[in-house]
Amino acid sequence: MAGRVWIGLCFLLFGIGFLLHQVDIINFGQLLSTWWPLILIMIGIIQLFYRHQASKVSGFMFLFVGVFFLVNQVFNLNVGPYLVPFLLIIIGIIIIFHRFNRGKRAHTDTDLNTFALFSGAEIRSQSQNFRGGSVTTIVGGAEIDLRDAHIVDGAMLYVTSVLGGASVMVPENVQVEVTGIPILGGWEDSTRRSNGEGEVIRLKLHCLTILGGAEIKN
Repeated sequence: MAGRVWIGLCFLLFGIGFLLHQVDIINFGQLLSTWWPLILIMIGIIQLFYRHQASKVSGFMFLFVGVFFLVNQVFNLNVGPYLVPFLLIIIGIIIIFHRFNRGKRAHTDTDLNTFALFSGAEIRSQSQNFRGGSVTTIVGGAEIDLRDAHIVDGAMLYVTSVLGGASVMVPENVQVEVTGIPILGGWEDSTRRSNGEGEVIRLKLHCLTILGGAEIKN
């Protein structure tokens, strides 16, 4: 589902909620204060439906935090003090079992999967058949250079940025189509439009930015 549809649904639900609150049918403020973790759970589920491993990692984190707070709110278990230890355990497991991309490295595979947690990644792709992939940054950053890559028409790249940033550089003959969900964040498409001469390749980017940002440029 396109990012604008999710954003539209959020505005629609909030609008209906505030309307029902104004006519004294429901107490929307109380509902929101109790069920707000469902927002995190929904973001996690969306991420889990992505076909790339890095998106699943961030999806499980959103899902865990959302379920944690939801249980705390609904059953009043006062489990808030245990959130930080559990998160540290999860981050530790990710660090142990996930291969992180540190520093500058070359990339030649068809798919690109990068996960940066409290760190940075700088990747220059020389793939001759680039089909897309996933770039996830959590309190970190990533610079992805695709200017030397042969991009397949219609390739899909998922970019997730949480309290971090991601930069994607593309060749000038690539037309970028950006969709996504900005939550207190955003993205900027600074690419130059093709003048119509030669072959034009379409690269689709789906961005999820939460207190973070993404930039696409030539």
